[in-house]
Amino acid sequence: MLLRCYPRVTDWIYHFFNQNPAADYRFLPVYSYGFFVALGFFGAATFAVMEMRRREALKLLAGKETEVTVGEAPSISETVIYAALGFIAFFKTLGFVKYRAELSSGVLTISNYKFSLQGSWIGGVLGALFFAGYYYYSKTRDKLPQPEKKAIMVYPSDSIGDLLIIALVLGVLGSVLFNFLESPGDYANFWQDPIGSLFSGLSIFGGLICAGIGFYIYARIKKFNLPHFLDSVAPGVALAVGIGRLGCQTAGDGDWGIANPDPKPSWFPQFLWSETYPHNIIDADPASFIPNCHEEHCHFLSHAVYPTPIYEFLMMTAIFLILWSLRKRLTPIPGMLFCLFMVLTGIERYFIEQYRDLEGRDLYHILGMALRQSEIISIAIVVIGSAVAVYLYSRYRKTLHQT
Repeated sequence: MLLRCYPRVTDWIYHFFNQNPAADYRFLPVYSYGFFVALGFFGAATFAVMEMRRREALKLLAGKETEVTVGEAPSISETVIYAALGFIAFFKTLGFVKYRAELSSGVLTISNYKFSLQGSWIGGVLGALFFAGYYYYSKTRDKLPQPEKKAIMVYPSDSIGDLLIIALVLGVLGSVLFNFLESPGDYANFWQDPIGSLFSGLSIFGGLICAGIGFYIYARIKKFNLPHFLDSVAPGVALAVGIGRLGCQTAGDGDWGIANPDPKPSWFPQFLWSETYPHNIIDADPASFIPNCHEEHCHFLSHAVYPTPIYEFLMMTAIFLILWSLRKRLTPIPGMLFCLFMVLTGIERYFIEQYRDLEGRDLYHILGMALRQSEIISIAIVVIGSAVAVYLYSRYRKTLHQT
């Protein structure tokens, strides 16, 4: 199962249960790439909060006092809103089970289903009761005879929701922008398919740079200790990038390597040596068709290629483990962990670019060298990260030796 692609999570579920019709939910648009990206965001948020709280306990990241009103009784309007949200969510979600046969056969399309009155009315009522009931119970439990104003401390770790939104929005926009600068041809049909064009190619560095700028602005506005804040998020970001690459591998979105013509050593696993990415989501190499395939994506690559997304997952996971293991030791030098993240990520990315299939990407001629955009950025962040690390060490080395 490691040697084929599953464009949707539901493809894998269907295959796992031996193509049992009862497990056929392939009509659901739960794409593997998006699923792994979501897992990556969750992992990054989890470890960022853990590290922020550790530094908050050490008084390295300070909180801000905010006034809130506590003890208010549940309101009728909010109860109705929660009931409506619960009804819609359960009405449509459980409706997938009710109308599974029609959706699987194509008699009913997802687009028509989403905007219809078809669904599970029993599920909708149960969802409304659950959402509204939980809201009413939680507000009643904390209700006071007289609502009062209360000052609470809001810490950087409490802002993780805002940071996730910044990472999502600016990460996608930055990825698209940098990909456009390097490969404008990907957007030739933008007006015919704007959504598809936006996700036709994504630059990982573009996403990291723009999300990083967003984090910097947010931290300045909130008056966080910037070096400690960046150190807190660095390990999780490395992990998120690695997990996201699993999405590329599972979906077969074209982010694979160059052809690997060498024979595989007997002791080396095939899925790490080369792959043909059967059932890839972009239907690459249309002339190569999988015999007796009746699925939606039935193509494979005629030449086996390096599975670079797996390599990148392994390397970024290793970078995460290095950063996570060094975070306490490097705490006396604020900003050093983030510099190490820059250096290791730059080295990793430059290495992986030598094996990736980047045909059609523009080359930039600098000092007699023909470099791709990602290689230039890799070199730049290694140089910048190393220079700042040397400066930070010279500034804080006495503090480091005293701990």
